Amino acid sequence: VEGASRARRGAAARRVRLVAMPSAKEKTCTICFVDGAVCDGILCAETHYTCGECFEAYVMSESGKSLGELKKREGRILCPFNTDAMKGADRCNATCFADKDIAKNVSNDAFAAYLRAREKMREEAMAEEMRKEMEQRVELERQRAGNAAEASERLRGAREHVVEKILTLSCPRCTQAFVDFEGCFALNCSRCRAAFCAYCLADCGKDAHAHVGSCPEGAASLKAMKSKEKAAGGGGGGGGFALPRALLPFAAVFLLRHRLLDGFFFLPRDVALEFHARPLLDDAHPGGRRRRRGEDALRADRRHRRLHVRIRRARRRGVRRGGVGGARARAR
Repeated sequence: VEGASRARRGAAARRVRLVAMPSAKEKTCTICFVDGAVCDGILCAETHYTCGECFEAYVMSESGKSLGELKKREGRILCPFNTDAMKGADRCNATCFADKDIAKNVSNDAFAAYLRAREKMREEAMAEEMRKEMEQRVELERQRAGNAAEASERLRGAREHVVEKILTLSCPRCTQAFVDFEGCFALNCSRCRAAFCAYCLADCGKDAHAHVGSCPEGAASLKAMKSKEKAAGGGGGGGGFALPRALLPFAAVFLLRHRLLDGFFFLPRDVALEFHARPLLDDAHPGGRRRRRGEDALRADRRHRRLHVRIRRARRRGVRRGGVGGARARAR
């Protein structure tokens, strides 16, 4: 009797253990810890099981999180064990669930929420990329504007240098500008009383007469003038005469006003920059502006006359070819 009772108790215990442990086709849900059929849920790559109800709620919860959380996983759905709360070996290393597996195990509303989250994440990524591109373009445009401003500043400095240092005659000691002079080429500054040579603008101390008499540029100018006079007296043509350095700006203005050839003067090579300011002086001079206005008016008058000639010719051709219409035109 005792042996039979022990056998019955052992069989009952085995039945209890069989009921408590899930079968091979059942798994314990990682969220609610309830055993369920594998076909009623979803398995990750590391065989972590989530039942259908918990997985749908999990998808809805993950889809409604912030953009920062969505960016971390690119809007995908990971295994519930693959979260920041799980540390070390307990954390699942499986990849995200495929879209087709999610669609099979959740309702249409949950899958639509998942797709909206993915689309929102993609739109934010595109907006971030566009913002970065715009920032790069703005930075490039800022650099280009800075380079243009720097180039404009350099051009302004070069223009000021040409106008103030080259085209403006000034005292070699105190740089006071002077306009013109008459008579002797030994000049005295009215401000610092410095004596300097009008040929080469060299500071000669208190008296410049000795330097003017032996100035190389002055001697070259006199030699060129004598050669010119000799050639003109002998009936020869061509040639020119050299101007002192101090008179070159006045000669440049004279040439620009009267449209003379550059070859009329022999210019030293070191002062060739004087004539590089031709457009600057021509555009700035009032006479140049009046000349341009006159030329524009003359061209407009010529166009007007040519138009009237064409109209008269067209009328004549119409009278010749018009037949009855031409006869009416002739009668009129």
